[in-house]
Amino acid sequence: MATKGATFPRLGQVQDALRNLQSEGEKLVGRFRKEAGKLISKDQRTAIDNLLSQARSIRNDIQKRSEKALKTLESRAEKLYAQLETQAKKRLDPLVRRLSLPTKHEVELLAKRLSSLEKKVETLLDSKSRAA
Repeated sequence: MATKGATFPRLGQVQDALRNLQSEGEKLVGRFRKEAGKLISKDQRTAIDNLLSQARSIRNDIQKRSEKALKTLESRAEKLYAQLETQAKKRLDPLVRRLSLPTKHEVELLAKRLSSLEKKVETLLDSKSRAA
């Protein structure tokens, strides 16, 4: 049987070995943490880059779709405006004809006649003022 004195030095060696093992284990765990952090950050960067590229592609898709929708709306609005204009013209022309309004040509003729009458009045006034 072993004596107390003989077993205690071995106990000290075992304790030293356990301390060394613990410190090496802590170093190893620290190294694992650093490596895992690097790997996670790389994966996270990749994931973020993938998300950003998907967001950009979605934005481009939405932009293209909205531009297409705007063009479609504009063309529909132009067609609707043309239809309204033709319908209004079709319905209003008979009404305007019934009102017996003068045409553009008749108004121009009246403007010419009025200007000639104004000239005659001016000449008459000038002749009266010279005679007086």
